Amino acid sequence: MAAPEPIDDRGDGIREAIRSTLHQNRWACLGLNLAVTGLVVSYYRWPETGRFWEAVGDLKTRGSYLFAAVATILAAVLVPALVQKLMGLESGPGRTRRLFWGAVYWAYRGVEIDWFYRLQGRIFGSGTDWRTVGIKLLVDQFVYSVFWAVPSYLIYVSWVEHRSLARAWALRNGRVLRKTYLSVILTNWLVWLPAVALVYSLPPPLQFPLFSMILTFYILLVTVLVKA
Repeated sequence: MAAPEPIDDRGDGIREAIRSTLHQNRWACLGLNLAVTGLVVSYYRWPETGRFWEAVGDLKTRGSYLFAAVATILAAVLVPALVQKLMGLESGPGRTRRLFWGAVYWAYRGVEIDWFYRLQGRIFGSGTDWRTVGIKLLVDQFVYSVFWAVPSYLIYVSWVEHRSLARAWALRNGRVLRKTYLSVILTNWLVWLPAVALVYSLPPPLQFPLFSMILTFYILLVTVLVKA
């Protein structure tokens, strides 16, 4: 897993960013999705593991949106922060501020994603057949992610890093912003296109818990990529 090459002034800089993102992150994303595939297979094939997943699903059902908020804070803020500290990636002033606003942002985003999963279930049904999973996957990755999830995440990151959206925009010209967006959306697809298909292949109570597990790794990957 690695970040894209530094920005250059050549006309093919964005093209190079795309090639670099695909090349440098392909094995990390492949490894993640193989691990997720193993988790899904364990639910359907091994009764002992299935009982564990059912207990997690019961906890999610009882906890509802509170479960979503707490699980997302753990997955996207606390666990990555601990790993980054152990790896020496988290340094400099403002760490407490970033953790605080990270918890606020991801608590909201967890509730939003849980609501989005429920909305898709109401519109398209809760089946795990290939057609239902495929429709949910397309809406998730090519509507929700492209037009809202990734752009709003980049706005949040810029605001936290620079403490001002105006200052963040002044420090990043249009080409840099486009290159960052393309790098992040491509990494998003490398991870989440297969991962979301696996998420939607599970019963509704288990979809968000699996999402939370995947999110931990994804946040570590995108943190390195965005800060490059």
